[in-house]
Amino acid sequence: MIIPFLRTLLSRLLLLIFMLIYFPILLICMCFPQRMLFKSSVFFLICDGFYRYLMVCSFLPFTVIGKENIPKEPAIYAGNHQSSLDIPILGSLVQRRPHVWLATVDLLKSPIFRFVIPRVAVIVDTITPMRAMRSLLQVIKIINGDKMNIMIFPEGARFSDGEIHEFFSGFIILAKKTGFPVVPVRIFGLNRAYPRDSFIVHSVPIKVIVGKPMYYQEHDTDEQFRDRVYHWFLEQKED
Repeated sequence: MIIPFLRTLLSRLLLLIFMLIYFPILLICMCFPQRMLFKSSVFFLICDGFYRYLMVCSFLPFTVIGKENIPKEPAIYAGNHQSSLDIPILGSLVQRRPHVWLATVDLLKSPIFRFVIPRVAVIVDTITPMRAMRSLLQVIKIINGDKMNIMIFPEGARFSDGEIHEFFSGFIILAKKTGFPVVPVRIFGLNRAYPRDSFIVHSVPIKVIVGKPMYYQEHDTDEQFRDRVYHWFLEQKED
């Protein structure tokens, strides 16, 4: 127990040092309109550095399978959600390319996130179908005419049981409206390495599987497309 605790303290120290350096840069970025940020290659270079540093700070061994499936054209990256570390893992896959996150309103409970998240992501309000649809239309408006990837966790929440839970339909609507493929990403191990509300980071191998892009076909129904993506997640194995 001592070694995981010391490793976690070192991880937090490195993260604190990074945030002291990164926060002034973040404040400068937040002064620009969202539309301008999303057109800035420098901003996404900063984001990529942030993702990769968080992964290094975790001291976790990462294995990524299926890198060849990452398309060069814009796509919808859909990942399962077990831990806050899912965010840098999924974000690092787009490799500095422009992208926009979909985030839940729960993140706005944090004073820091309440300031940052609305600037770099679209808040999805799932209280009513109408509000959720407005959020999705906002995403489509943002990427209209721009080659931006969309980052989404279709389960809509974090789950620490290691299972795949029911998917919300947002990624289906986005795939239909944009014509972008869905790139499924199954992440194994984070529910044990760094579960929600945990302080200790346990040394558990993290396996990331990137699937082949899936397109919404003309003959598809929403249910068929959701099932095809959902079953891909169920078919992936950790060992």
